[in-house]
Amino acid sequence: MPLDRLTFVAGHAQPGKVLRGGEFYSPVRARLTADDVVLSELCQPMARSIPRHEHELAYVSIVLHGDYGEGDHGKLDHLRPFTAVFNPVGATHSTVIGPCGASMFTIEFRDQKMRALGLRLPEQTSTDYGAGAMLWPGLRLFSAFKSQSDSLILEGHVFELLAAIATPDQSMAKMPPRWLIRVKERLHEEFRNRLRMGDLAREAGVHPVHLARAFRRFEKRTPGEYVQQLQLRAACDLLRNPEWPLANIAAECGFADQSHFTRMFRRMAATTPLRFRQAILPRAAET
Repeated sequence: MPLDRLTFVAGHAQPGKVLRGGEFYSPVRARLTADDVVLSELCQPMARSIPRHEHELAYVSIVLHGDYGEGDHGKLDHLRPFTAVFNPVGATHSTVIGPCGASMFTIEFRDQKMRALGLRLPEQTSTDYGAGAMLWPGLRLFSAFKSQSDSLILEGHVFELLAAIATPDQSMAKMPPRWLIRVKERLHEEFRNRLRMGDLAREAGVHPVHLARAFRRFEKRTPGEYVQQLQLRAACDLLRNPEWPLANIAAECGFADQSHFTRMFRRMAATTPLRFRQAILPRAAET
């Protein structure tokens, strides 16, 4: 999911029975496209009944706000906010939007890429009302989508979501596998560079989905989040030297720019890099 392949656009689908990837009856507030997935934020501002249709791609949809109902053959399920639904290729349904409108986040999976990854998605619709495995990876992906996080962060959440959809691996070891140690060593050595989940998985000799699942289990975070913390730790060391401009620190530690560095630092440390520097430097160095 290279960053140079990601673009934000706006639009909506024309009426039709089969909707192609990225097409919806609801207006698209923002979209982010990549080789393996299409991420869309949808906003339907008013009540509406949408006729029976199907989607060309399998997808997960997360209700973020409003009144939303989805079903087929006369049976409509009312989906409250923070409900996640997986629909396979060819699943048909009708949709009803309630009087206050609704907004959704949708993750569509490209068939060709899923086959190339050796993945087979379920053939049945499933719903996570909050106690399942789909919702939270989906919400983490939505948060990364809104903050325009880098490609490794996004990839990690996508593969984590795929791991939630796939059949759980009951043979997961209780101790971290040796390949996970090698992956972490590479992250420590190359956290300043742009890394890809596919590269890490090839070095480990495992599937990217298995890597994402194991990393989350043993490290309680994604590889992208792990890298961000390594970048911020390195930045803290450089902030001790008042001769280093913040823009140079951002570049040295692998951030896209100073604004990205400041945003990530504030999220982790609840303060800005400048204020952190002022807090840790001796008073003599502040003048």
